[in-house]
Amino acid sequence: MLPGSPAGRRQRADFTHATCPKSEGRAHANLGNAHQSKRDYAKAIAYQARRLAIAKAVGDRAGEGAACANLGNACQSKGACSKAIEYHTQHLAIAKEVGDRAGEGRAYGNLGNAYDSLGDFAKAFEHHTQDLVIAKEAGDRAG
Repeated sequence: MLPGSPAGRRQRADFTHATCPKSEGRAHANLGNAHQSKRDYAKAIAYQARRLAIAKAVGDRAGEGAACANLGNACQSKGACSKAIEYHTQHLAIAKEVGDRAGEGRAYGNLGNAYDSLGDFAKAFEHHTQDLVIAKEAGDRAG
């Protein structure tokens, strides 16, 4: 088999994902994001769920948090805001557990967006305010 042949490229891709499941997880996340952009939310959620399963299987807590964030965003895009809040709440808990302050801020922002979509403006302001506090602590003015 020639190294540049389709079979050779496929073998290298199989090897990479077999030895680096985080790469496979990121690929699922990227596919999910692409499907979300096309407004194919069922496929987006399926790919993000696969990303979450891989992260759990390899003990990648930060990856689990990222997957929960992506799942929350896909659910919110689909109009399933209550489910989005569940995923964003999981992301927030994981970000706190692993000490990811920027992730906490993103989770608070996503929660604020989901509550805003539900018309619960008091909770939206509460979560966006927490996002702002974290951004200021981090010196992240651009966001």
